[in-house]
Amino acid sequence: MRKNIRVTEPSAEMQMKIRMARHAISSQKMRMVKCPYCQHNSIAVFEDTRGHVQAKCKQCGRETVFNVLSMRRLLLHLHRR
Repeated sequence: MRKNIRVTEPSAEMQMKIRMARHAISSQKMRMVKCPYCQHNSIAVFEDTRGHVQAKCKQCGRETVFNVLSMRRLLLHLHRR
């Protein structure tokens, strides 16, 4: 079933914001946060990511709210053992 989705180019202002955001993360490390249900890579986060994000897993379709800082501490704690 084909969805009728209208795709347009972002405005010049939005394109500038996208370029600035890409430049801002160019020197940062990226890490993947996995879906807690199916372990599929759910979202990419960068070193400066803070707070809560909501993501829908492309694999299983479940939506999860992640606290990015607590996920970072969990990963660091597990790697230090």
